[in-house]
Amino acid sequence: MSRPEFKLGNDAAVVLKYGTADQAVIKGINKLGLPELMREVISIQEFRTDFDFEFTTSGKYGRITFGGNLVLGDTKGQDQLKQYLIDNAKITDCRLYLDLENFVTVDLARDPDACFQVSRVTPGQADKSGTFTLDCEMVCGGRFAYFVKHLTGTTIAFVATGNKITDSASGFVDAGFEAGQTLIVEGSTSNDGQYIIESVAAGEIVVSGGTITDEAAGNSITLHGGTL
Repeated sequence: MSRPEFKLGNDAAVVLKYGTADQAVIKGINKLGLPELMREVISIQEFRTDFDFEFTTSGKYGRITFGGNLVLGDTKGQDQLKQYLIDNAKITDCRLYLDLENFVTVDLARDPDACFQVSRVTPGQADKSGTFTLDCEMVCGGRFAYFVKHLTGTTIAFVATGNKITDSASGFVDAGFEAGQTLIVEGSTSNDGQYIIESVAAGEIVVSGGTITDEAAGNSITLHGGTL
């Protein structure tokens, strides 16, 4: 029996404006609470009945929580969080990294209106020998996914006919991509974005949820596959 793959939090991070010139890992963060899934619970009581019973109703996405040490002058990180809060901004380019590779972000392929919104940025108190703390919260305004399957290579091409992504090195199955996953494409000339995987073979992925444009292999393309 193999050991379960527990995740240590030492390489976790919150990254804002991923993929832009202003991309930043928020400084000072040492705690990260991933969003949970939950359903509301109704408790039913009845006269002359000793035991109540419960049932679940509508579901909702939980909140993201993170915190650590207050860092003054972290313009692209902690200061940006406060600006998001002031602007009531809906953000889609934030990633919550569990380690150096795997991350959580919004699932735009299945929920085009999904976003994160900063709902709390709270500086805490410090004693004489301690640092001032930071406590933050984000609301999940829609569906998110855990992206834990990855592949980078220069052998990946795009074929408009059939909405296909191909790999002459036939690495898709070994990388763990499966039908039903959301697929993020990065590094292409004209096909970056999120798609839904319809089928997978070793050298071919068929996608929906977006339109593929013909593009030859050669660029260093990165694919991320994820599910809720």
